[in-house]
Amino acid sequence: MKGSRDRALEPTTAHDIPQGTPPVVVDDMTTTTKIDLFSMLGSSIRSGALQDPFFPGDTVHGPRFLDTEACLCQLRPEPAKGGRVWWQCVGNQFNITDTGGKWFQAKNVDGLKLEANNTLGPISDASYPPDSSQGFEWNDSQQQLTTTRDRRPGLSVWDTACTAENNTLFSTALYRAAAEIRTNNTPVDAAPCWRPGAVPIQIQDYEDWQEHGCKDGFLCSNNTVNSLPQFCPPVTECQLARLGGKACTLNGANIGMGPFEPVVCQAGWYCPQEEKGMVTLKCPSVHYCQAGAPTPTPCAVGSRCPEGSYYERYLLPITLLIVIDVLLILGMIYLGIRTRHRNASSGAIRQNSFAAVIGGYKQVSEERYEEVDHEMALLRRVKRQDTFRGLGDQLYEQVPPLRRGQSVRHDPDPEISPTIRAFVDSMRKATSASEFGLSFGYNQLTFAPKSSKRPILENVTGSINSGSLTAVMGGSGAGKSTFINVLMGKTQYTKGNVTVNSIPGKLKQYKKLIGYVPQDDIVLPELTVYENIMHSAKVRLPRTWSNADVETHVNAVIDCLELSHVRDSLVGSVGKPVISGGQRKRVSIGMELAAAPMAIFLDEPTSGLDATSASSIMSTLKALGKLGITVIVIIHQPRVEIFEMLDDMILLGNGQLIYEGPQSQAKAFFEQMGFVFPPGANCSDVITDIITGNGRPYKKEGDVSKEALIAHWAKGSRVSILTEEDEDRSWQPVHSRNASDTTLAGNESNDTDTPRHNRPSLMSISKLKAGARISVLSISNPQLSRILKHRGAPRWRQILLCLSRSFLQQYRTRSNLWFEMGLSALAGVLLGLAEQPKNGAFFRGHYKEPYEILSLSADYAAAPQMAMLITLAIGLSSAAPGVKVFSEEMLMYRREAQAGHSRVAYFLAKTISVLPKMALACLHFSAPMFLISMPVISFWTAFLANLLYVYCIYGLASCMSMVVRREDAPLSATMVSLIMGMLSGAAPSLRKAKRWHVGWLWRAGPGVWLGELYFGQLVRPLGYLYDVQIASEVTGYELDRLWVNILVMLGIGTAYRLLAFVGLIGGGKLRV
Repeated sequence: MKGSRDRALEPTTAHDIPQGTPPVVVDDMTTTTKIDLFSMLGSSIRSGALQDPFFPGDTVHGPRFLDTEACLCQLRPEPAKGGRVWWQCVGNQFNITDTGGKWFQAKNVDGLKLEANNTLGPISDASYPPDSSQGFEWNDSQQQLTTTRDRRPGLSVWDTACTAENNTLFSTALYRAAAEIRTNNTPVDAAPCWRPGAVPIQIQDYEDWQEHGCKDGFLCSNNTVNSLPQFCPPVTECQLARLGGKACTLNGANIGMGPFEPVVCQAGWYCPQEEKGMVTLKCPSVHYCQAGAPTPTPCAVGSRCPEGSYYERYLLPITLLIVIDVLLILGMIYLGIRTRHRNASSGAIRQNSFAAVIGGYKQVSEERYEEVDHEMALLRRVKRQDTFRGLGDQLYEQVPPLRRGQSVRHDPDPEISPTIRAFVDSMRKATSASEFGLSFGYNQLTFAPKSSKRPILENVTGSINSGSLTAVMGGSGAGKSTFINVLMGKTQYTKGNVTVNSIPGKLKQYKKLIGYVPQDDIVLPELTVYENIMHSAKVRLPRTWSNADVETHVNAVIDCLELSHVRDSLVGSVGKPVISGGQRKRVSIGMELAAAPMAIFLDEPTSGLDATSASSIMSTLKALGKLGITVIVIIHQPRVEIFEMLDDMILLGNGQLIYEGPQSQAKAFFEQMGFVFPPGANCSDVITDIITGNGRPYKKEGDVSKEALIAHWAKGSRVSILTEEDEDRSWQPVHSRNASDTTLAGNESNDTDTPRHNRPSLMSISKLKAGARISVLSISNPQLSRILKHRGAPRWRQILLCLSRSFLQQYRTRSNLWFEMGLSALAGVLLGLAEQPKNGAFFRGHYKEPYEILSLSADYAAAPQMAMLITLAIGLSSAAPGVKVFSEEMLMYRREAQAGHSRVAYFLAKTISVLPKMALACLHFSAPMFLISMPVISFWTAFLANLLYVYCIYGLASCMSMVVRREDAPLSATMVSLIMGMLSGAAPSLRKAKRWHVGWLWRAGPGVWLGELYFGQLVRPLGYLYDVQIASEVTGYELDRLWVNILVMLGIGTAYRLLAFVGLIGGGKLRV
């Protein structure tokens, strides 16, 4: 018809069903077996229970069409009068009366004369179009047509909607159906459903339609009040598609199973709300439109969304990732070049006066510097690395040891090297004393653990003088290490008394003034010699010292230990050493000397070293004793040179004393018991044989058992030992002496003291005037308290120092960082590829009423499964690196904690230092995953959630590193993280867990909170289209708890770290 109104639909053939009936449907409905639509629909259509405006309801001929509200409009004579022609529009064409419906005047009818049986033209004649500007209705009382302003009781709701504006597509379907009926064919275009024999079901009544119209997210292009939405049983192909979660499509566009079935808006298109579902528009650029979108969703900044997108491609994160990686690579290249340049410039022999004096290197003039063969010089220097005798030799040469009864010379202070002078000055400044050793007394020390039937250490009594080199010797299991641990207060279940400078107390209180060097060389392999010692100095030296003072002290320590030539070398690990074993041992000692200790304990400092290196270490310790520092060592069968360096000896057997006194009198003590020392034999070897119960070769008769030796010492027998200075001097055991003698606090030695009380320190020699006597250390308790108060950096500074050290370690082990980032990126790529077929659609539920019958198969598991895969991927890639945060340094932590380092500072620094690494690893995981899988969720929200889960996994791994052996911790942490991932609520679902009354177990881990966050963010925005509450009930997740999920994950990760800190404090007791 001319002048008809065409609706703008895009694409027309896709959404106006009469123009695009599926060919398979046409083939089915035009078979030889004719389908009688009248019989099929029966009285339903005729009674108005079902609507089918495309079906010609009568045989009246003449012009007719369907308007925009699917009203059948036909040209008819005016009721009663019949003189003029009008257009009668009826909503229900199967209930047409002569006066019913809505009437419109016809145009171009002037002079038209009606005759009997005049049909006024063919069915599609548009010669007399209606005037749609004004509607009329029949007034029975006036027996004429009157204007219609409001709905009246005589005009039905269906007729009221009539507009008399031609809908070309509707009319075309009507004309085709009429033509098919006239030719006695099945009216395919009038079929209410495409499936043969199917009867439609009306799913929305006129009241709901008038109030809400087409539901958001649906296209209802053929639906009006006279063609309300219907459901048709789908054809087989479409039924299978729906069961597979896909809408039925034709030519790439969604179609319904009947002309009046609503169609969910296609992905990449949107159905504007203001158009009430009558129009579908292509999604504009910089936006994306999911299936069922009523409005386009703006893409995030940096995302790519071309026209027609139904997801956003996150490019900003991957671009940011590439930029960060490039900057990291360039930064590391720059640092590497700078380090090489610095090493090359300082690779020549160090022009250091300290090193020149101690090491014997001669300073080369600038004129001859270029002529020096640096390679040969370095080889010569490396060759003598383990022949360290400098400090001890200088002390012996400059200050010979005093013989017993000999007073200090009356000449001025001896000339000593700048190295020793600098070290002594630092020690004096740190201790605020002219002499800086500590003396110890101990009485009836006993250690009896609960698990042991007899004491491991029993009734050990004696003393250790300041400025002495005391060796603790005994066979295996004699209690040497136990004695030191009990003395230092490291062991529980002990008895006995300990004094420090005659003041009762515990050595644990003085741990900032006492150094302890463990048997194993516990140093950080990633740091250089200088960095290891410097960190210890900055943490433990007085907080009032300036950086220059600390630097001077550290340089003095390094030079005294003759480590200057390797100060910038990495220490390396035992498996991959960089410096020699002797140098590692001296570094370990240097870490304690850097703290300016007043006493130092060493557990088997010569163990694992060759004879030369062992002698070098003991020479250093002897030199420290001459400087006034109290040195106590545990040692096994020292060689002759080392044995002769010892001042005092404590010999143990079966946890009890066998001998305690000067080394020079040990031989005489055992000889008076009947033991004979072979001529030329090493006294230490003979003594070791005797105290281990193997002394029969040296004593032919009598009891040589350890029990006999212990009993002999316990009797307190006096043994005469003649010396060349005093032939009538006699020796007595320490435990029989007066307490004031054994504590050695504040009392000057007199001429009758034994040699072990006449041992001078270099500081006393440099300070005493003529005629002065050598005195022992005398420091009052207030003075010690004052020293302790200022010892050690404040906690906030320790946090910064530990943080700086941790970052330096990560830089030195940057290969681990690259490996973790690469593993995370690989996990992200694989997970993205696994989820890519979903094209960003991770939820499909039941449509909201009344369109729920049109739903595709529901998919409630996609979002939880995605979250579970994320938890598993993060767990696999982050658990093992998380274990290494603490487990690799547990021994170092214990050493530093026992030395007075802040445990809180260390823990906070290590925890904070891995946060950047966690963020980088999470970004490498999230960026490729989102780039490939394209989930419809804010990237930064998901990144924050993933980062918090990584935070939780690192915390969990830290807990595992505290309770599981180091070698088992990575595997254990990975397994536990996998369990946490499985408890994310995907399978078994959180709903089942609640039904089993173990929902609290799911909620106790971070996985379910991550799953709930992803589920809520993916599902809740689709609440306009789907009944999301059903999905919430089925899965057990809450939908609107974004910040609750975030805060709970943050809390769980923090709780894991608190537990890890408790385990760190508990130390090895929790490790199985």
